[in-house]
Amino acid sequence: MQSSIALFRRLYEHLPPLFPKEAKEKMAHALDHLEHDQTITLAEVEDTMIFFGYAAWPWNQAYKEFLATAESKVGEHFLLPKLSPGLQKKYHDFKHHGGTLRELHSGRPADFFESEERQELCVALVEIQGELRHYAAQELIGISKDRYLLRVKEFSNVLADIKKTLDILRALAEKEQDHPTLAAEIRSRVRGFEEGLCLLGPELDYRAVCESEEFFHGRKQELNRMKGIHVPKIIDFYA
Repeated sequence: MQSSIALFRRLYEHLPPLFPKEAKEKMAHALDHLEHDQTITLAEVEDTMIFFGYAAWPWNQAYKEFLATAESKVGEHFLLPKLSPGLQKKYHDFKHHGGTLRELHSGRPADFFESEERQELCVALVEIQGELRHYAAQELIGISKDRYLLRVKEFSNVLADIKKTLDILRALAEKEQDHPTLAAEIRSRVRGFEEGLCLLGPELDYRAVCESEEFFHGRKQELNRMKGIHVPKIIDFYA
C-alpha cells in the first residue's frame, strides 16, 4: 500500500504547469489523508488515485507532448556538456548511424555503448529531465500557453469519449448473467484502463479502450457458441 501512496505523491509532485489550483489543493488534502490515516485500505488508496487520475490525465498528456518537443529542440544542448569528450564523440557516431536522443531512453542502443558509457549516459539523462521540465514550463506559461491549453481541452474531449466507453463496458458487465467469468474480465479491463490514468498500471491506450466494446461482444458470442460443448450428447435409442 505504501508503494501506491508513493506513486500518488509522485503524481502530485509532477503535476503539469497551469494545473487548476483548486484541484491541486484537493489532491494535496487527499494525499495528506492517505499518508496519515492508519485505517485506510489499499482499495481506498487506489480509488482515490483513479479519481484524481481522471482530473490530471488531459494535462499530463498535453504536457508530455510539449516536453517531447522541448527534448527534440534543446535536449542535446543540455546533454552534451554533461558527457565526457570521448562519450560526446561516441554519441555523435551513434547519431551518424541513425540513432536519436529519444532512443537513449528506451535502452535499444545498449549494444552501441560500453557498460561504463551507458552508466554515464543514464546519469546525464536523469539530470537533464529537470532542466527540460523547467524549459518546457517556461514556454507553457509564456509563448506556448494558448496552444498548451488548447491541447488540454482536446485531450479532455478524448477523456470524455473514454469515460463513455468505460460506462458502456460497466453496463455490459452488469447485464452479463450467462458468463460470470466474462463479467469479471470486463470489470478487470475497465479497472486496468483506469489504473493507467494514474501510474498504477501501464499507460492508458486510447485505441485499446475504443476497441474493447467490440472485443467483448465477440467474446460473448464465442462463449455462447462454446456453451454446453463439454456436455455429452444423450441419444435416446427408444425414441
